[in-house]
Amino acid sequence: MPLLSRPDGVEIYWEQAGDGPALLICNTFNLATIGELIARLAESRRVVTFEPRGVGRSTLTGPYDLGTGVADVEALLEETGPVEVALGIGDGAHRALRVADARPDLADRVVITSTALGRPGDESAPGFSGSTEVLYALMSLMRRDYRSGLRQMMAGSAHDEDFERERVEALAEIVPQDAAIGYLEAWISAGSVDIARRLAERLTVLAYPGNAWFPLEMYESLRDALTGACFELVEDGPMTRPDLAAEVLLRVSEPATG
Repeated sequence: MPLLSRPDGVEIYWEQAGDGPALLICNTFNLATIGELIARLAESRRVVTFEPRGVGRSTLTGPYDLGTGVADVEALLEETGPVEVALGIGDGAHRALRVADARPDLADRVVITSTALGRPGDESAPGFSGSTEVLYALMSLMRRDYRSGLRQMMAGSAHDEDFERERVEALAEIVPQDAAIGYLEAWISAGSVDIARRLAERLTVLAYPGNAWFPLEMYESLRDALTGACFELVEDGPMTRPDLAAEVLLRVSEPATG
């Protein structure tokens, strides 16, 4: 079992599969199911994955701030070698963007799933994640009733009630309440638009319909803010349609020729 030891005693669980140009998947703290995506990518790529500190098979200890998470990712890439592309899913996008911005020698390009890179705190902003009030209400619910908070967090992304119920129970087992709250606090305050703008053509934004937290209107506003980035609109996200996400990632990670 590969473990990355950090100076504060935390061990980060990581794996790699396949061979070829390297990809890193910065998963969200609630560990989106990405097994099929990895399998597709590993047919022609070396795929590095890890479980953030405090969740899953990593040491169940914080801190959960963004700076610590970025330092963990940098250390992992120094251990495994640089990657052509870092995929950021959910709050993992903020870690991926910062590593690529500060250490282009470790991560050349970034692909992020539909995610609010900034938190405008404007009630007219599209989607639940555009409203600071809604996000802090979610935080309050997570503290009072953890499973109900997890259910609310998944609203709009689960495709049926049975899947949602099973997913909530699985998350409650592998993501401790203090870790979920800590990562959500960091996610709410992250604000990565300026970093994303600096990456310009090194950034690809992957959007898909049907998510109440990240609607297509938010994606459209990002197009206006990130004029140098590339944008891909697909039918569904990497959990439900890993084939579509893999197609984009394979294309973006294709080594330059000539």
